[in-house]
Amino acid sequence: MNNHRWQCIDAGSDYCPCYLAETMDCITCSHLKGKEFCDCDWRGVCIYQSFTFEGNRKKDPRVDFHAEIVERKELGDKIIVFTLRVPHSFARQVNQPGSYIFIRNKDFGQYFDIPISVMYVDGQKDLIKIAVEIHGVKTKTIKNVEDSMSIRGPYWNGVFGLEHLKQAQNANCLIVTRGIAQAPAILVTNYLLRNNNAIDVLIDQGSTDYNFIEEFCKVKNLGKCDLYEPEGIELLQEIMDKKSYDLIFIGASDYLQKRLYDSVEELKKKKVVTTNNNEICCGEGICGSCTIYDMNGIPIRTCKTQFIKG
Repeated sequence: MNNHRWQCIDAGSDYCPCYLAETMDCITCSHLKGKEFCDCDWRGVCIYQSFTFEGNRKKDPRVDFHAEIVERKELGDKIIVFTLRVPHSFARQVNQPGSYIFIRNKDFGQYFDIPISVMYVDGQKDLIKIAVEIHGVKTKTIKNVEDSMSIRGPYWNGVFGLEHLKQAQNANCLIVTRGIAQAPAILVTNYLLRNNNAIDVLIDQGSTDYNFIEEFCKVKNLGKCDLYEPEGIELLQEIMDKKSYDLIFIGASDYLQKRLYDSVEELKKKKVVTTNNNEICCGEGICGSCTIYDMNGIPIRTCKTQFIKG
């Protein structure tokens, strides 16, 4: 069995070592899991050394700050797109696939933190865009936000399969996405375009009834369908039959991801990147809300853990 299938997205960052190092639950470092020998296979700066250098303590964690709302755009009754002004370093840190932040109406406590994918980044003006779908207790508190909101971040594990994504160059890539999952698909698409990949997009606007991809990405081959209907599955199958793709991104619910896998056999043979749809509450691997178990029964904190092939 490969013991190195999972790796922390925060390893080697400004936030490593974290709380999990202090409790001997580090995702990557074997010493900080309680083992007496080094078995981490980590190629960056030694996490155990960093922990010792910090006096056997974690580095400073992410903190909340207030971000100015530069623009607020309502798309129907359920979708609000916010343009937020953030520090320059923060804009740079979240300008990569899988980036997400926690937002909150500043009049409410931390129980109301909401994990939201970063949709678009303007690094020159230090602006980020997020799309919030209003449907539950937490998101309803965002409807009344006007001038600023509380933000915590950056976080980077909103997408699974980042290793495949970052290796894709001069390749044929297919983006398949539905509804509000277009938001994380935008950073993915623009990242692939920067690396000279050819992009085709198949989009199901879903209940959002809005085409974010077309607005924020310069893609030429863009098709539309309803992926919950047989015709949508047939169109996906037809697209994959006509062209060989090196990488496929699926931005959709877990249910729809499984439906596509079960219906289109060719997907099982491809490098696939997907959205992380698990319930994220703290983002630090502490609360356990996002925990799943792999085939060996090992608990995986999906708010900050990536699968590593090998």
